Amino acid sequence: MKKLNTGISRRECITGLAAMWAAALAPTRGLGAGDQHPLRLAVSTEMLAGANVNDARTAYRIWIREISDFTGTQSAETVPEVFLSSEELIKAVRNDEIDCYGLVAPELAPILDVTAPDPIVLQDSLVEGIEYVLLVHNNSTFKKLSDLRGAQIVSHLHRDMVLLPAWLGTTLASNGLPMPERFFGSQRQSDKINQVVLPVFFHRLDAACVSRPNWQTAIELNPQLGRDLRPLIVSPAVIPTGFFFRKNTKAESRDALIKSIQATATLAAGRQIMDLYQSGGFAIKTMAAMKPTLEMVRQFERLSGLQAGLRKGPA
Repeated sequence: MKKLNTGISRRECITGLAAMWAAALAPTRGLGAGDQHPLRLAVSTEMLAGANVNDARTAYRIWIREISDFTGTQSAETVPEVFLSSEELIKAVRNDEIDCYGLVAPELAPILDVTAPDPIVLQDSLVEGIEYVLLVHNNSTFKKLSDLRGAQIVSHLHRDMVLLPAWLGTTLASNGLPMPERFFGSQRQSDKINQVVLPVFFHRLDAACVSRPNWQTAIELNPQLGRDLRPLIVSPAVIPTGFFFRKNTKAESRDALIKSIQATATLAAGRQIMDLYQSGGFAIKTMAAMKPTLEMVRQFERLSGLQAGLRKGPA
């Protein structure tokens, strides 16, 4: 069996993400930012998929120097820390300290009321959403979701997988089953796809959760995986990450930054990051694209609050 090595490593993830934002914040000459005041921008640490944030900041500074030859008038500037925790990012947005923010979908819900519904910027590979698949071995006894009670599962640690808890939680609840932490025997993560699917292939673990794009790539590299493993359940299409603007952001500055982001693929550094993420660029959408995803997040939050109340008991 061929060695499976799909997805990106933790080092590639932090360097790649930093490169993407460095390219976006260093627009090509002639994009018309003029002397508009630069927008204040921050990125959530949740976009790093567990990588070391100090490494990410270092990578950012390296990449911003790499593309200095392509810079013109700066349409945006990051906060000094570049990456902020969820709590810090949400607070900064609420305090009107940030104009543009890259974050994961669960972080959007609490600041939706101060976020502009139009436009939003999505990686083009996420515009139609991505599906999650829960894989089991063909020779296993697992035929339906309830059969996985007490099972050992492993999931891919990646920023595209941030909605996995919400999907599993809402799916289990809709089938009258407990929340994941009570239903499964154990849950673990790995940032290497081969350490996610191969333990199920070799019967060391019961089930694996990956995104459909990574599953399809795995099958292309190792067709035997597609013959021996099968999806037990598949999620609806979800959009895990995006770039958003605060409602009071000046249209001129916002549009200049969007042009810079769209120009990323025309820069050498930008093309490299697009290849890394198997993406052709960015698409401009409205908040309507996020509606199904946000509905799932809210449902999961309600379920989690209910479960917390039941554990706490009556006052």
